Amino acid sequence: MKVWIGSLLLVLGVSLSAQTSPAHNWHSPSEVVKKIKKNFSDINSYSADFLIKTEDNKKEKQMRGKCFYKRPGKIRYNFAEPEGDEIVSDGKTLHIFIKRLGAVGKQDLTLDRKNTSGPIFTTNSPDGLNRLFRKYHYKFDTIEQPRSVGDTAKYFVLDLDQREKIGGFEKMKLFVDSESYLIKKAVATDGRGKVTTISFSNINFSEEIQDGVFNFHMSGNAKIVNNPLVSEN
Repeated sequence: MKVWIGSLLLVLGVSLSAQTSPAHNWHSPSEVVKKIKKNFSDINSYSADFLIKTEDNKKEKQMRGKCFYKRPGKIRYNFAEPEGDEIVSDGKTLHIFIKRLGAVGKQDLTLDRKNTSGPIFTTNSPDGLNRLFRKYHYKFDTIEQPRSVGDTAKYFVLDLDQREKIGGFEKMKLFVDSESYLIKKAVATDGRGKVTTISFSNINFSEEIQDGVFNFHMSGNAKIVNNPLVSEN
């Protein structure tokens, strides 16, 4: 449920579906993807507010908080709702702390992950973005690109379809700011129809973020579950 960090989560270039998209203007899906990756590779750090909504069998759940990123691959998600939950990575090890369970998932990020789609939240890092567009076919969702979506900003909207149906999120829709080429929102659907939406706001690139922010401090009473996302087998 909370495993989208860093990995929103293919051989780079134009997929078959992208090749058949109509040449309505100079934009193409592959051009947008290149600019997304180029833009993010130039970012050293940022902080932002995040909101995650899930819909499953007509039941809705909401999570929110603040996240931090620092190159290379360091992330922290501090949850205000549910209060006390955390997702923290120093780039080598990912910790997922669920307070109500008193449990910590400790994932070694150096393991071979070729047989998994990876955590959806990894779209917040350059490596995560590269992996995302390798694992999914992508195309524009409509001919009109970019377009206004719910507010005054304009977005390129990409539909993603998992290349190999191996579990996790089979389909995604990415909303890419047409000026900054930042992914502001993503909607992901798994094979059972569960929909997860994550959106970012109040993005700050000037905040000074110390490396210590990405250290995970575990409670002595917490139960550790090693490699809950990907094992070595």
